[in-house]
Amino acid sequence: MRLKALFLMVFFVFFVSCGDDSSPNSGDSSDSSGNGNSSGGSNNNNSSSSGNNNVKTKCEAIPDDLNRGLDNLGLENAIVIKYNSGSAPSIDNPYQSAVTVSANSENVVVTTAPGTITEYNLVVSGATSGGSLKVYGEYKIAIYLNGVSITNPSGPAINIQNNKKISLHLVGQTENYITDGPNYASSGTEDAKGTIFSEGQLVFSGSGYLEIKGKNRHALVSDGYLSIEGGCIAVVEAEGDGIHANDDVTIKSGIISIASKGDAIQSEGMAVVVTGGQITAKTTGIKSHGITSLFQTSIKDNANIDINVSGNGSKGIKSDKYTEIMGGTVNIVTSGGRDIDNTVAPPDTSNAIGIKSHTELWIEGGTLTIKSLGDKAKGISVDENIYMTAGSINIEADDDGIKVDGNLNVTGGSGSVTSKKKLAIDCKGATCNKGSLTTKDPGSF
Repeated sequence: MRLKALFLMVFFVFFVSCGDDSSPNSGDSSDSSGNGNSSGGSNNNNSSSSGNNNVKTKCEAIPDDLNRGLDNLGLENAIVIKYNSGSAPSIDNPYQSAVTVSANSENVVVTTAPGTITEYNLVVSGATSGGSLKVYGEYKIAIYLNGVSITNPSGPAINIQNNKKISLHLVGQTENYITDGPNYASSGTEDAKGTIFSEGQLVFSGSGYLEIKGKNRHALVSDGYLSIEGGCIAVVEAEGDGIHANDDVTIKSGIISIASKGDAIQSEGMAVVVTGGQITAKTTGIKSHGITSLFQTSIKDNANIDINVSGNGSKGIKSDKYTEIMGGTVNIVTSGGRDIDNTVAPPDTSNAIGIKSHTELWIEGGTLTIKSLGDKAKGISVDENIYMTAGSINIEADDDGIKVDGNLNVTGGSGSVTSKKKLAIDCKGATCNKGSLTTKDPGSF
């Protein structure tokens, strides 16, 4: 087993006790996610973006095994909620002794009774421009989005105050639009962190289309882990992060498009793991990253990822510990330059970088392409060691193509590394083995 796995707990304890291991004035410093402050976007739920339409089109013809001819989709333990565009929602609840469903205007609240051990299925459809769905309980529950449009101008559109597993199924051949507002009303002691918010774990499945607009902060948020196992999800705008979880983020399948001012995908837990699906991520904020994790980022198997970050100091992939690319296809474009924060002394600087890892980078398969086009932008920057045993890489950078403060050991794979102004490979360690990588720069290796 690798040293990185052996030292997992040691690293974690060290990180928790010591905090961020970045150093000011380095040009490669770690940073928090960027969150723009201005609100923007239209309340029109029918997005005209060609990228979003492409995501939608890919899902339009995909059915599932649910019976859409029935209001309850043929599901057992189903409770049907239908919004009626300004009128009171229609509610069909056969389980009133175990589940309370109430409506205040167009705001629906579902509460499961204490001691419940049945997983109920909420089937939600219809439209509201001034409503919401809130769920309380102590047992797992499933929500089926069956062609619904929910806009809540004063808070999360879907707010799950239940810390158990929540299954969110996108019904095949349906379109679902979920939007919050730029200003949230006070929620007391309850968290309200984004358009779709859950205190518990969120697991997405199905083959329908879901469009989310995050006008206040994040678009899709879980205080537990978040897993995507299917569906077409388009975050068309997010003032903060597109996808944000306090625990791990796992993406196994699905078609995902994210446009955010903050990070596209952020885990405050141990890892972001992508093993499949198609992800297109675009961030525009300063120091806003494509994928960022508190510990590790792992890309494997059939993952297909395109990342474009334009803010100064932004990273395509940023891991506070290590990054591993074991398979799949990863394309990263950074167009921002160096961010300089003059509010601290000495000023903190942060370059745009394709991949930034604070310990190690492992490349053991897949295809990696990085273009870091902005001023002083680097392709890869690693604080400790880089190991490459297979796969292919193609890196073009304004600054260093690869900067490694420890060892570089390329024993397999192939590729090219080009720098416009600095070194193709800047290796500081005792071992600097570039293997079969070809290099091109104004200096020398």
